[in-house]
Amino acid sequence: MQRKKIQGFTFVELIVVVAVAAILMGTAVPSFTSLMNSNRLATQANDLLGAIMIARSEAIRLNRRVILCSSDDGVNCATATSRWNGWLVFADNDRDDVPDSGEVLRTGTISPATVMVQGSSRISGQGNRIRMGADGLVRAATGSSAALLQARLSVCIVGTAPQQNTREIRIGAGGQAQIVAVDNSGTCPVPSNA
Repeated sequence: MQRKKIQGFTFVELIVVVAVAAILMGTAVPSFTSLMNSNRLATQANDLLGAIMIARSEAIRLNRRVILCSSDDGVNCATATSRWNGWLVFADNDRDDVPDSGEVLRTGTISPATVMVQGSSRISGQGNRIRMGADGLVRAATGSSAALLQARLSVCIVGTAPQQNTREIRIGAGGQAQIVAVDNSGTCPVPSNA
């Protein structure tokens, strides 16, 4: 009877395979984190841009003021003027700046908790509200003769993965909005108005 020689990896071969796997993981994990954070930023920025466009189109369609505001519960506008936890769009039928029964058109949440949404001083100074007039223009305050709003919403993740860790939604005079990627060196400052 002949004995078969058992074939397998030597200890040195096993160490080499583990070292190669560790190098591959070391380069893949940071890239994956950057990709995930970039997708989170894009998703939240696109949701907010969509909410602005819905508010604008509904204001024109309904021929009345429609408001996008920060909301913690999806039913009421938040009273705090800091970080947004969610948002809602409502038709302000009675022009009291408060969403009443039957006025809420859309809601959304800001998730995950690592994503920070903040309004520039012109938005936070109005109780984190963006008001669309019946003409589809974004106003800086209440009243039909109010000036047009130019402001920004920032969607940010603290850290440098990705390098451009902020997406700013820039609202131009008249209500046109666009998303711009910004490098804030890993921080999340309150955005400027223009």
